Amino acid sequence: MLSVIEAIYLFYMFHCFETTIDFGITPSPNGYWFTHMTGNEKGLRICPFGRVAILFLIAILLIRPKFLRISLIIAFFLSLINLNALVYLLPVFIIEYYRIL
Repeated sequence: MLSVIEAIYLFYMFHCFETTIDFGITPSPNGYWFTHMTGNEKGLRICPFGRVAILFLIAILLIRPKFLRISLIIAFFLSLINLNALVYLLPVFIIEYYRIL
């Protein structure tokens, strides 16, 4: 049940959540797939790559395979590209850290 809640949360944060708060302190890589909104305008703060990649993490969370831990580590490092994504993923990282222990 917790995996379903995490999946809904991640889908909402990466596909629907609009905010004026920008945690990005580093420039994003060039190219359409990595361009995301910056500044203080209200909007979606996740790039197209992040919106597609999160679907894979959601699927992994739902089926809970043996390689969940490595998937979360990869997600952590990929989220360093956009600190907004890292902030959105922090609750999931914390919950899964205590679930895996």
